[in-house]
Amino acid sequence: MTKLEIIQKLEEGFSIVGKTLSDTSEDIFHRRKDERWSVAENTEHLILSVKPLNKAFALPNFVLLFFGKLNRPQKGYEEIVTLYHQKLAEGAVATPQFIPRENTAHKEKIQLTEDFEKTNQEFIKRIQSFSEEDLDKYLLPHPVLGKLTIREMLYFTIYHTLHHHKAIIFQKQS
Repeated sequence: MTKLEIIQKLEEGFSIVGKTLSDTSEDIFHRRKDERWSVAENTEHLILSVKPLNKAFALPNFVLLFFGKLNRPQKGYEEIVTLYHQKLAEGAVATPQFIPRENTAHKEKIQLTEDFEKTNQEFIKRIQSFSEEDLDKYLLPHPVLGKLTIREMLYFTIYHTLHHHKAIIFQKQS
């Protein structure tokens, strides 16, 4: 995917989640079903997942060289999704920094929704500063998948957003 296609997919995913959040009643927003994260907790997790990327994308590009250079073939979207599913099947779970905090259950829907939108708007803005070549040049660490190029990290974020949208839909169904 090109940078423009990636941005479009990210915006679509963020929009779908945002619409689902706005269509969710406050009582359902905080309800847990089957011991899974609530809509609020899934939203917080998505925010927590993008915030470190916003920080990394704000760094000067030369600082990103600290994470090394790609020494393997670039992975496509489907390969990233397959690798993620493989890691989940092996028992991978969210690391502590990405687990919703206990106070998430008390955050108002409007605040979490605004935080979600603001974080993702910043994310899209930060991606704009990278060239197509930069997306393949710089690496970032992923807590489950290891070092990924920025393009691969963006592929993961597209999928991860939709993955949690499914979890949100599950929580909304009575």
